[in-house]
Amino acid sequence: MISSICFLTTYRCNAKCDFCECGPKAEQGMDMDEMIRLVDEAAALGTVGLVVFSGGEPTLLKDELFRGIRHASSRGMLTRVVTNGVWGVTPEKARVFVDRLIEAGLSEINISVDDLHQRWIPVERVKNAFLACYERQLKCLIAHKQNKSSTITADYLREYFEVDLVDFVHGREYTPDEQCRLISTGSIIPVGRNEEHADLSDHIYGSWRQSCGSVLRDIIVGAQGNFLPCCGIVTKNTPELTRENLRETSLIDAIDNANRDVILNWIALEGPAAIADFVTSKDPSVTFASAYVGICHICNEVLTRPDVRRVLAAHLDEITERVSMHRAFFERARSNKALANLYVRG
Repeated sequence: MISSICFLTTYRCNAKCDFCECGPKAEQGMDMDEMIRLVDEAAALGTVGLVVFSGGEPTLLKDELFRGIRHASSRGMLTRVVTNGVWGVTPEKARVFVDRLIEAGLSEINISVDDLHQRWIPVERVKNAFLACYERQLKCLIAHKQNKSSTITADYLREYFEVDLVDFVHGREYTPDEQCRLISTGSIIPVGRNEEHADLSDHIYGSWRQSCGSVLRDIIVGAQGNFLPCCGIVTKNTPELTRENLRETSLIDAIDNANRDVILNWIALEGPAAIADFVTSKDPSVTFASAYVGICHICNEVLTRPDVRRVLAAHLDEITERVSMHRAFFERARSNKALANLYVRG
């Protein structure tokens, strides 16, 4: 069930982080009329409650961003902006910008901060942006990433901001004040531009043997109008992720086609690690690392390696049967409480 739609409004950004495809010279961007049309299509689905404006740096859209927020809010949808905080030039300018966001109807804001971003964006600007949000009690999450050698840590930010940032835990309830000073710390995922040069010994390894909670649930519209049926971390061209151009195909048709994709269903139900295990069982010469930074890290391996895709193609009938049976059980479990409990425990 699709619950959110995220627009990569532009690939242009003030920063050029090591693993990101966006940058100062990127030209691709969406037209706001196009985004508004897709917001209306998403609203018509009846399940989408959140519209996210991301990038690149969405605030580079200037007045068009406020227009998009207003329209989504007018449709009764929550709105979020994901930004690097470059607009926090001074405390005064940050307050003016936040007031405009609130006036447009923005529900919440995420501000990215880490060693990669802060090579390009002064951390003082992030502080000004955050404090302006906190003063106005706008829901705010500091989206923080780090490696072992990172100097910008969560504790550093608490001290620098002079605010007791609250660690975000999914599913936990927070007071209104706590919702305005949340921080989520995760590992920098070495996927994307320059991934082959990543120092994997410096990365923090985490959980990666689970099903994906994003694919076929959260959808992204790329700056070129392309449909992405997941979080969008894996950016390489693959049949599963290089999907319809939403300038030519309706959103509902794109979602329907993605839900028919065997590999996407497999990732959603069992996760990319299960696919890796299957491939190795069929061809032991195809091996994988003993650990990954996260689920997107191994998903990148599964979807883009030619040797993996060769084995999957050779066993397509078996894969289809396996995933279809799992999907059928899952759908039955959703309508049967006892089975649903068994599914969750399993």
